[in-house]
Amino acid sequence: MLHFPFINSADTSLGRIDYASLPQQALMEIFIAGIENPEAVGGNHEEPKDISEWDGVEIDSETQNVIAINWNNQHLHGSIGVQWLPATVSKVSLIKNHLSGAVDLTCLPAGLTDLDIAKNDFTGTADLSLLPDGLKMIALDDNNFSGSLELRKLPSSLQKLDTRNNVFTESISLGELPHGLTELNLSYNRLSGSLDLRSLPRALNVLQLKNNQFTGSVDLTHLPDGLEFLEVGQNQLSGSVDLTSLPAALDTLALSANTFTGRVDLTRLPQRICFLMLHTNSFSGETDFSHIPESLKLLNVANTDLSGEIHTKKTQRRTLIVVNSNVTLHGMT
Repeated sequence: MLHFPFINSADTSLGRIDYASLPQQALMEIFIAGIENPEAVGGNHEEPKDISEWDGVEIDSETQNVIAINWNNQHLHGSIGVQWLPATVSKVSLIKNHLSGAVDLTCLPAGLTDLDIAKNDFTGTADLSLLPDGLKMIALDDNNFSGSLELRKLPSSLQKLDTRNNVFTESISLGELPHGLTELNLSYNRLSGSLDLRSLPRALNVLQLKNNQFTGSVDLTHLPDGLEFLEVGQNQLSGSVDLTSLPAALDTLALSANTFTGRVDLTRLPQRICFLMLHTNSFSGETDFSHIPESLKLLNVANTDLSGEIHTKKTQRRTLIVVNSNVTLHGMT
C-alpha cells in the first residue's frame, strides 16, 4: 500500500493536472509502484521512507527536489511509470536490471537530459516523436522493444541514440536527424528498406547499423567530415562501393557480410583509418594494395574474389585476413 493511498498508479485518466498537484514523495512512490522489490533501492510499499533516504536518488540541496536517479544493476524486478517522474529530474539511469512492461516515452519530464534504460526486459513500442526538447541522450539498447522507429521528430538537442539489440522493424529515415547528433546505434534489430547516407548530420561521429535487413546500394561519397566509425555489416546491401572519398577522420569501416560487388579502390583511403572490414562479399578484380595507410591495423578481405598482392613488413603490427580470396601475402624483412 502506498503512502498516498488516494493515488491509483494504474489509472491513466488522472491526467497531468493531478500530476502537477502531487508532491515529489508521492510521484516517486507511484514511479516505483510496479517494482516488486523496491527495498533494493531503499523504497518500501508498506512503510515508505522519505525519498532523501532512497539509494541512488540525488536531491538538490537547496530546493530538496529530485534531480537524478541512478539504479544501475540493482536487480530490480517489475515495471516503472516514467510518466510519474518528478518534473525536476534531469538524469535517469536504470541499466542492467530485470524491469519489464511498456515505457511511455511521450510523457517524460520536460527537463530530462539523459535517459538510460538499457539491459532490461522492456517491451512494446518506443514512441520517439514526443521526447523532451532538451534531451541529449537516450539509450534503449538490449531490451525487447518492437515496432517502427520514427527518427524524423527527434529533439534538436539529441546527441546520442542507442536502440541496438531490440526487435524494431520497418524502414527508417536518416535524412532529418538532429544537427548535433554524434552517435547513432541501431544495430541488431530487424530494420529493413534502403539506406540513404547522403544527408547525415555533420556532427555525426559514430553510425552503427549492423545486423539488420537493409537492402539496396549505399553512397559512401557524401559522409560527414567528422565521421569516425561506420558499420553496416551483416545486412543485405548490394551494388558497388566507392571508397575514394571517405572522410579523413574515418577510423573504422565495416561493410562485411553483405552482397556488395565489383572492384574496390584502396588507393585513396583516409590516412587515419585503422580497421577496414570488406570480408564475406562478392567483391572481385585485381586490387592495388600498395597504398594502404600505415595506420591500418586490420584489413579483412576474406571470402571475396579480390586478387592482388600485399607486401608487409615484419615489424608492422598489422592483421591481414585473406582466407578464401585470391590475395597473396608477402612478408618483408
